[in-house]
Amino acid sequence: MQFSCNQDTLAKYLNIISRVVSTKPGLPILNNVQFEASKGKLIMTATDLEIGINTWIGADVKSEGKITVPARQLTEFVTSIPADTIEANLDNQTFNISTTNNSASFNTIAADEFPSVTTVTNEKPILKIQKDDLIKAVNRVAFACATDDIKPVLTGVLLEISSENISFVGTDGLRLSRQIIKLESSAAKEINILVPVKALFELSHIVSEIDEDDDIEMYFIEDRNQVLFRYGDVDLVSRLIDGQFPEYRQIIPTGYKTLCKVSKTDFLNSLKVTNIIAKSVLGNKIILDIDPKTGKITMSATQTDLGSNKSVFEGKIEGDALRIAFSSRLLADILNHIDSEDIIFECSETIKPGVFKIVDDPDFVHLVMPMML
Repeated sequence: MQFSCNQDTLAKYLNIISRVVSTKPGLPILNNVQFEASKGKLIMTATDLEIGINTWIGADVKSEGKITVPARQLTEFVTSIPADTIEANLDNQTFNISTTNNSASFNTIAADEFPSVTTVTNEKPILKIQKDDLIKAVNRVAFACATDDIKPVLTGVLLEISSENISFVGTDGLRLSRQIIKLESSAAKEINILVPVKALFELSHIVSEIDEDDDIEMYFIEDRNQVLFRYGDVDLVSRLIDGQFPEYRQIIPTGYKTLCKVSKTDFLNSLKVTNIIAKSVLGNKIILDIDPKTGKITMSATQTDLGSNKSVFEGKIEGDALRIAFSSRLLADILNHIDSEDIIFECSETIKPGVFKIVDDPDFVHLVMPMML
């Protein structure tokens, strides 16, 4: 195997693909990236057996071949050297790489031991989604998923695909986020799939890093229980999570008794003040006293051995006065993931979820379970 390519292009795509390289010691080959030089391009593949990435760049291929090379060290070397033409070759299972003033040699593992990563060739995608819509949905939903494996179905984002829309839904049992995205062209298939949240985080990172104008194509590989996302010259493939996602629609309130239109900045500023005490309280509990007569919301926290504090901010309040408690951590999470200044906060009773909405996006909703007063 022998090829040459641009340093900056190779560095860019090695940085992308290395994010899914396994760090587990059990299978050493998973610490490697697979190189395949063939027909004027260099195909790079990495996987941790849960997520895989295939990508390809243009290369001057002098002789074809396939090998795996230590991913972390190779990426560090390529990203550390100045822009130049890279020359690479395989010599007796040693991968040699050089530019005008820099060179390195890496031990390799044969490619026939590398796990296969699914790809698609002539299939049609089940849908296409715009880059900005994907980034928005992941940012607003994925943080609400569980971070432990006690209930595996809660570590994924439910994608509900209908002919005209795709809904992203995530929950950890204490909160729930849903973002509906309208598709520009109808989906080829109506299905519900559960995608690991890590895969969507990586996909969002990839499309932000590459920053092209292409739509993201999505393929459902039913016989392998996998999903594949294609963006430009990058394929990300992920296993799907088996199991039944909670019937979430029944817990989304259809009305409210108290509605507050508030500034996200004002809400966050008060939260920062009360969290000085709340972070020392079990569950980070803060209390909201909502008063429609004065148009003010008083946020307070009390810790018996420490003291108490409060902060007041204003809003346009409709309906009943209400006193309700929440975790300051959960409130901060949703406020920090809303990319709009004007928000709506709805409540009904002290034991029912608080609902966050965005004034200029009726397709988003976030629920937070209350705490005992």
